[in-house]
Amino acid sequence: MNSASTVLTGLASLSSKQLINRLVRATSPQIPSLTMSRCTGLGLPLAAIIKGDASRAPGLYRGIFELAGCRAVLAGTSIFELPDARPAAFDNALNEFGWLHDLHAGNTQLYRIFARGIVAEWLELKVYKNASARRPQTLATRLINWIQCAPFLLQGASRGFEISFMNSLTRQSRLLARRGVNHFSPTNRLMSAIAMVYATFGTTGLESLQKTALSRLSHELDHQILADGGHVSRNGQTLLDLLVLLVPLRETLNKALIEIPGPVNAALERMLPMLRFLSHNDGGLAVFNGVSRTGAGRIKAVLERDQIHGRPLTIAPLTGYCRIAHGRASIIMDTGMPPAPGRNPNATCSPLAFELCDGPHRIVVNCGSRQGADAQWQAASRHTSAHSTMTLGERDTSTVIDNFFTSRLFGTPALITDGHADAEVSSEEHGSVISARHTAYAKAFGLVHERQLFLDTNGIDLRGEDRLVPVVPAPDVPLDPAFAIRFHLHPSIKATLSRDGACVMLLLPNKVGWRFSARGGRLSLETSIYLPDSKSARPTQQIVISGVAGRPDRVLWAFKRIKTAAKPRPPEGQCAPELPLTAG
Repeated sequence: MNSASTVLTGLASLSSKQLINRLVRATSPQIPSLTMSRCTGLGLPLAAIIKGDASRAPGLYRGIFELAGCRAVLAGTSIFELPDARPAAFDNALNEFGWLHDLHAGNTQLYRIFARGIVAEWLELKVYKNASARRPQTLATRLINWIQCAPFLLQGASRGFEISFMNSLTRQSRLLARRGVNHFSPTNRLMSAIAMVYATFGTTGLESLQKTALSRLSHELDHQILADGGHVSRNGQTLLDLLVLLVPLRETLNKALIEIPGPVNAALERMLPMLRFLSHNDGGLAVFNGVSRTGAGRIKAVLERDQIHGRPLTIAPLTGYCRIAHGRASIIMDTGMPPAPGRNPNATCSPLAFELCDGPHRIVVNCGSRQGADAQWQAASRHTSAHSTMTLGERDTSTVIDNFFTSRLFGTPALITDGHADAEVSSEEHGSVISARHTAYAKAFGLVHERQLFLDTNGIDLRGEDRLVPVVPAPDVPLDPAFAIRFHLHPSIKATLSRDGACVMLLLPNKVGWRFSARGGRLSLETSIYLPDSKSARPTQQIVISGVAGRPDRVLWAFKRIKTAAKPRPPEGQCAPELPLTAG
């Protein structure tokens, strides 16, 4: 079967699954009509656990809106009627009203009046009729933000504003009940279910819908949170975003002595250990499958409220990741394949990619994603070459299909592959080992990629082995494709290739040094980029080991921390690799 027929077969299979999923959703708990129910006032206080940035409040008051990596400055016009074209990501962030939290953090009467004025303007101009404002994700997020900031907005407000505000909450809740909870995107459905719980408990007048809203939330969590605690999107940022909303919701309901459904509690107790699992020793998320913000502060705020402290994992087979940590070092590896279409708009082709962190500093990273990035950057960040793993023949491990058909059917690009990945983690006296493999290149090249990582108990010695194992029986494919093993470096790392090309010296911001050495390919230092936690792509470097498959059949490499402070350029002859994973 050629690659074209494989793609068509894969799409047909996925289309059938999508239809089945939509039929299943039709039988799930539905939110009753809100025609006879109205928001009449404030209910339980559902305050955000992530506070806004008070330092941004003065800029907002002066009409400076910096959202989704874009900047807009008001000049005698409404923020909703700017003449210049703006990226869709800016409009989405504007209509989500997350920036209200910054004005709330400023906590002055001046900022309160200004915030009310913007909300009133949004209502008067009927911005809620715009397509951007009616997107299920935007609608659900706005509903939650309005309810969280309602005490701030309504303090000292006129009766007219309060009535308009509550009427709008009613309209938005009705729209979300009709559209959001049945959306084809799992994340949108779950966000909509959370927003409906916020609406029914955070306001008065919708009490009759509380039980059904909780039932809907239970249903979505039961279907979307995997047994190991990960979300079906395989995106750690999605998991964090959900916990930021669910943890304070559970706290508020517990304080009000309201019974929380078992599936909600069970899901949270799985999700919290997984959040720890997907976090490096610097406190931030590992950058896989569309993570655009590492979010150390948000993770800390969530985990501070974890009363159970579930035992951290070393392997999450359903979500598809492995983690080992010793000393100050942590390693997280992608040991899964891309999620099904529709589950993650920023899914990537990254099996066996890994990241290395030494205390507060990232060393090896993936290129990641950027909030509000355009289509070109999003496409570039999907490639296997944008990750710290091996590529064969300059090909991705999955076929990426991003067109009108996939957009209409799934709402996301489709990443099609016939391969699978598996892994195991073992510990011994001297350290821990991740052993993983994937078969995504088996049809194209007749080779299986196997990767083994060893981290010693002190966290100062990481050794790796990459092998290409022939498939038996061998398919009729091109022989000996070129390979490239990439190690993308964090922008804070200063890297220097030795004059003889035998090793690379790495200097961390705290002046700690690491040495990289390799055997089995040509070593080079090339340019790269890093997208997360920034308004634009940050230039950085990548270590690349290149060669031809089978010459030899494996590549050995090592990262070793240097006991004394590293110097920019090492003396010649001190870069011989010392690797325990022998070639014998």
